[in-house]
Amino acid sequence: MLNSNGKLFFFVSLLFTFSQALAEPSVSLYDVESLVADESADTRWRALKDGLDEVFVRISGDSIVMDKLKRPAASRYVKQYSYVPVENPESNKDGKLLSHRIKIQYNGSAMEKYLRDNGFPVWGEHRSEVVVWMAIRDGRNEYVLKDTDDSLLKTSAQQAMHRRGVPDRWPLFDYKDRKVLKVADIRGGFKDPVAKASKRYSRGPALTGSLIWNGSKWQSSWSLLMESGNRHWSIEDKDYEVLINKAVDQAADAMGIVFAIHGVSNSQNLARIQLDIQQVKSIAAYRKLENYLRELSAVEMVKPLRVDGQSAIFELTLRSSEGDFLNLVKNDAELVEVKAVKKQQAAKPDRQDSQPAGVMDPNLGPGDTSGALAGTGTGAENEIESQAEMINPLPVYYYKYLN
Repeated sequence: MLNSNGKLFFFVSLLFTFSQALAEPSVSLYDVESLVADESADTRWRALKDGLDEVFVRISGDSIVMDKLKRPAASRYVKQYSYVPVENPESNKDGKLLSHRIKIQYNGSAMEKYLRDNGFPVWGEHRSEVVVWMAIRDGRNEYVLKDTDDSLLKTSAQQAMHRRGVPDRWPLFDYKDRKVLKVADIRGGFKDPVAKASKRYSRGPALTGSLIWNGSKWQSSWSLLMESGNRHWSIEDKDYEVLINKAVDQAADAMGIVFAIHGVSNSQNLARIQLDIQQVKSIAAYRKLENYLRELSAVEMVKPLRVDGQSAIFELTLRSSEGDFLNLVKNDAELVEVKAVKKQQAAKPDRQDSQPAGVMDPNLGPGDTSGALAGTGTGAENEIESQAEMINPLPVYYYKYLN
């Protein structure tokens, strides 16, 4: 029969063993595709440059970042590119036949570093899905765009969201949705009914759009609903594609203000905090939670301290301010802040260990048991660090995980 330490060792060992199987793939922010007329060097140079601008806009969360940032040479950041022939090519506005599709992959980490080195914030790869509620009136027809709809307006919105690196989620708008959300609620951008209906699909932001064709132009009103506050704006245009792209840019810029994080300068010490997170009841939930924390743009390093099958405690080293991290978590809505059950000093690994008992070193191979428990040294550095934390304990924040 396993004792408590044995159970913990077994539980956490499984976490590392199955980490690859449980990791969720994410859509890369650093890949760009565009249609081009040929494979000439001049055409390729323009495509690489335009693609670089698009990625910088995505990862900064700012549609006009290239007006402020000194543009580096695109060739410094291109990992690879390739061409694919287009089966049914179309001509551009200049009459050139766009017969090729160029696919470009950029070095995202290097581009993020360039932004940080130049004092710009970075919006990382972890991005919550945005639930999109669009109510359309084109003449006598009025409808809400649904997940299964095939619509030019919806396609334009999807392409604009992809251009900005914002994951979109479209509702079913079935009986269950219509019980809590009316078309008038979407048109008005009313937070309570929209937020209630959106929870069925995502815990992230919700975007509402009301588009009306008056016979000569499109009139639209938009609302972006987030935990930190709401944004409302209106746009008119004869061209629905132009209108929708402007609207999505405003929404993505507003999200960028919240989710893009300024890194600390080299002269500042990186802040460290602890998170005590409840409702972590399975291997899959733990792995998903750990991956979530590692992917946050405000987090430099994640160190597991304690896992007991019900909760998990992590020590985080931040690359941002503590306030920026807390604001990011609040708006991301994967974690809900709760009151501490009882006040306690920040959790610390045993003095003899740099990690808690039973946490397997993730750098070891599956068959390597020579150092199955990480950090079993008794050096002076561990002693000094432990004494320092006893004097100045790390701040602890308590959350519930909504997995």
